[in-house]
Parts: sequence; C-alpha cells; structure tokens
Amino acid sequence: MEKTDAKKTLPTLDEFPQLNAADRMGIIMTVGDSGKSEYFPFLKYAILNDLDLNVKFAALKRIHYFKDSTEVIPMLSEIKNNGNSQKLEPYFSMALSRVGIITMKEFEYTINNNK
Repeated sequence: MEKTDAKKTLPTLDEFPQLNAADRMGIIMTVGDSGKSEYFPFLKYAILNDLDLNVKFAALKRIHYFKDSTEVIPMLSEIKNNGNSQKLEPYFSMALSRVGIITMKEFEYTINNNK
C-alpha cells in the first residue's frame, strides 16, 4: 500500500518537466536515493534534458545507485566523449568514478586541473 501512495504523489515523466526547478530537484533527490530501477527515467531525463543545472547535479550525485541499469554506463560515456561535461563538474567526474568509468586517480586529476 505504501508503494502505491508514493507513486500517486509522483508526477509522470511527461508531467515532470512542467514542474518548477525546486520540485524537480526534490523528486530527483527522492527517487534517486531510492535506487529503484523504475525511477531511472527521471534521472536520465534530468541529466540529459533538464535546463536547470542544479537538477542535473542532483541526478549526477545519485546516478551511481542505478549503475546496474544497462543504460547508465553508455549514457555517461557518451556525455564524456562528446565533450560537453565541463559545465557539469565536479559532479560529472564524481559520477564517472562512482560507476567505474574513471579511476579515483583520474577523478582527482580532473578535479584538480579544472580549476
């Protein structure tokens, strides 16, 4: 019963973009912390499409909870390879390191050399 109550309070993925940034961030934090695979589309949307940088950061901070999803590594690798990750630092490199795309040494190098 608790599960259905939680789902009632969540918007659909189509409704999500129409919410204000604070509400979108709250949802990303809640569903992201759950790590439940059915919520992955919200994080994917936030990382790839949300216009608010803080919503993207909230999703990047939690994406490692979904690293078992077959889409996570390819999605993050594509962002890394297309060169548009600079504005997402340090959260992007943190996500890469948490899912195993880069080593902790590479993470530290990136963070120390992006200042």
